[in-house]
Amino acid sequence: MKMMYLLKHTNQNLFSKILLKVLVVIIVVLVFVFAVNSTRSLLLEALSPLFKTGDYFYRSLGFMPKIFTDKNKIIEENTKLSDEIEKYRVNAIDYESVKYENQKLREDLKIKPVGDFITSSVLARSPQIPLDSLFLDKGTQDGINNGDFVLASDRILIGKIVEVSKNRSTVALNSFVGVISYGYVARTNEPLEIKGAGGGVIEANVPIDFDIIVGDKVMIGGPLSYLAVIVGSIEEDRSSGFKNVMMSLPVDVSKINSVFTQSFIGE
Repeated sequence: MKMMYLLKHTNQNLFSKILLKVLVVIIVVLVFVFAVNSTRSLLLEALSPLFKTGDYFYRSLGFMPKIFTDKNKIIEENTKLSDEIEKYRVNAIDYESVKYENQKLREDLKIKPVGDFITSSVLARSPQIPLDSLFLDKGTQDGINNGDFVLASDRILIGKIVEVSKNRSTVALNSFVGVISYGYVARTNEPLEIKGAGGGVIEANVPIDFDIIVGDKVMIGGPLSYLAVIVGSIEEDRSSGFKNVMMSLPVDVSKINSVFTQSFIGE
C-alpha cells in the first residue's frame, strides 16, 4: 500500500510572495506618480500662454482705477484751464474796449494838460506828408502861431509849428532834417545843441570828454522845462576828439492822434 504525503509550503515561499506584492505596489505607485507629473507638466506647458495672458490682464486690471483716476484729473484740469483762458480772453476784450472808449472820450472832450494849451487833432502824417512832420486841424483862428511848441503831453515836446493857415497848421518834429534846437542834459545841466537827422533820429556832436551817456534825457526850456529827446547810442571818434550822440523822440509819434500847442517867445 502506497502512502501519499502533502508538501507543506515553507516560510521562504511566503516571504517571496509578500516581497513580490510590495514590489508591484511600488511599481504601480511610481508609474502613477510619473504619469501624473508628466500629464501635469504637459498640461501646464499647454496652458502657459493662457496663464501668461491672464496674468497680464490681472496686472492691467490693477492699474485700471489709477488710469481712470488720472484721466478724470486731466479732464478736470483741462476744463479749468479752458475756463481761465476764456476768462482772460473776455478780460482782454473788455480792456481793449475800455481803452478805446477812453481814448475816444479824451479826443471828444479835447482833454489837455493844465495850462494855456490848444488841443489839435492830427489829420495827416508820413507818408501822406513829408517825413517827420504832422498836419493839424487848427490854425490862426484857433490861436495857433508859427513857432508854437507842440507837445504830446504837458511835459513832452515833440516839435514846433512851422507853417500855419487860418484853420490848418504844420508841425516839424524835433527829428525833422535840419531842425536845430538848444537844450541841456537833465543829469548834468550841460547845454547841448541837437539837430534833426530825419526818420525819427536826432544827433549831437560833442567833445569826446563831454559827460553824456545812453539813456540821458535832453530838456528844452520854455515856460517850463520839456523833455525833448532821449539818448540812444554814442559813437566815439578818438582820432577827431569828438563823439556822435544819436537820440530819438520820447514817444512813438505814429500812435499820437492829438497834440497840444503852447505859445512861446524866447528862441
